[in-house]
Amino acid sequence: MRTPACVAALLLLVASLAATAETTSFQGVWEATFKGEVFLVLKIKAGDKISGTLNSGSVTLSDEGELIAATPPEGEAQEAPFFFAKVEGDKLEFDYQDQGDLEVMHFELKLTGEASGELRIVDAHVPNMKPFALRRKPPASGA
Repeated sequence: MRTPACVAALLLLVASLAATAETTSFQGVWEATFKGEVFLVLKIKAGDKISGTLNSGSVTLSDEGELIAATPPEGEAQEAPFFFAKVEGDKLEFDYQDQGDLEVMHFELKLTGEASGELRIVDAHVPNMKPFALRRKPPASGA
């Protein structure tokens, strides 16, 4: 009778390791640039739960959802945590509320490579928004 319990424990361990591997693929500091200037910084920490912060400058989109202007973030003081993060395969979804803003926005980060991804706002107010290309910064030496 112990065999089914051991198998169940082993399956739970394997599932836990797979979930941790999924979340760690998002870990790091991600940046979006426009005309060579960083306008968005997404910092992601992976572990039992995934957490992090988002810091963005102002963005302007065309009617077709293309990014046409962006300003750099105003500094780390403007960083705010994201919440309700969940990973499914190569996608990380989370909610974010800009400081001083009542609107909660839903984001989706889709991995397109080991150090690249696309971030988009999933929002009824901007249904045609094209995703922003993100690059993960290499870890600082000694980290």
